[in-house]
Amino acid sequence: MKLIRPSFFVLLLLLACSSSCKENNAKNTNTANANKDYSTKIMDTEKFYWEENINSPLGYPIEVYKGGLEAEDGSYVSLSLGPDAGNWGELGSGMSSGEKPVPNRLNVTWISYAENVFYDIDTEIDHDKMVKLFKEGYEENNKKWGRRKENYRTIIVGFAPGGVAVIWLAGAAKQVEIGRYQASKIKISQEEISKLDDHDKLLFDEANVKRIMSKESFVPLEVQKANQNKPIPFGLWDTYRKTYDWKIDFVVDNGGKVADFSYMLFNGERDEIFPENLPEKSVAKRAIPKQLSLGWHDQAGQLYGGSLDFNEKEIFNAFASIYESDPNAKATLVLTVNKTNTYVTVALKTDDKTIPLKENNINIFKSRKK
Repeated sequence: MKLIRPSFFVLLLLLACSSSCKENNAKNTNTANANKDYSTKIMDTEKFYWEENINSPLGYPIEVYKGGLEAEDGSYVSLSLGPDAGNWGELGSGMSSGEKPVPNRLNVTWISYAENVFYDIDTEIDHDKMVKLFKEGYEENNKKWGRRKENYRTIIVGFAPGGVAVIWLAGAAKQVEIGRYQASKIKISQEEISKLDDHDKLLFDEANVKRIMSKESFVPLEVQKANQNKPIPFGLWDTYRKTYDWKIDFVVDNGGKVADFSYMLFNGERDEIFPENLPEKSVAKRAIPKQLSLGWHDQAGQLYGGSLDFNEKEIFNAFASIYESDPNAKATLVLTVNKTNTYVTVALKTDDKTIPLKENNINIFKSRKK
């Protein structure tokens, strides 16, 4: 019987080692490339200065149980900011400002206290639209600095009854809706609840839910009385989002001129119109106006200012009266300052129809400055 020479075993070992080393090198190269791609992705992620913020309609407070805004690079911003009770579309509870990537997902579980129901959502959001707006900014008529470019600085997430979630991008003088999203009802297991600390367990305590709904700092007493024994108006916040073709005309009599004009819509959007652009030459597709802020000079140069809050029922009825009979109508919201600069009349007009708006809450003041 022949003996196998030791050199043959050495050759086998060398071949095995070579094959193993190649495999390990390939694995290490793939891992390194993956890590490099991930690191490059993180480095290439654009960042902008912004703050997260949550919001809910007055009378319908919410609280985020867990979750927040997620970005493609893996970063995350929590929206667990405590109970929120404010006005729909306005700034509510906020936390941290800083340079952060723009999120591309909303992944949140929250409680709607008025319903005593939990909702859950995990959805893509319009990342590209936000990036575009962050880059472009907007022009603002700053009273101290004059006309200048301003930046959006807040991402607001609004939560309304029925599992409605709306995201806005907001700056000091402009706010734009990014999108509307729908959550689903969810039941949190008792096993999960039992592992929570005492503070988080309060979200599942019936007595705490009643306390939130009866506390004036969350739901003002007049709102509690107004909502008593009334059903939750599910769908209302979607009606706020309906848009119409209309424009604005602001008339100052006796040789006066417009100084400034801004508006907020029921859908939470707001903007400023510069004096030279009034009256507006063409209609814009917008939601129904909720509030106006006005400024004008009289013939002598005296500056006046004012604010106007529309009566919700009256102005919605006015728009319905015009657009239900003609969905393609083009209307003008006409505001006229009286001769003594003490009042502003308002009407919604088309070529063949005029609807006066008389139930507005108007405040006018005479400025110390000209």
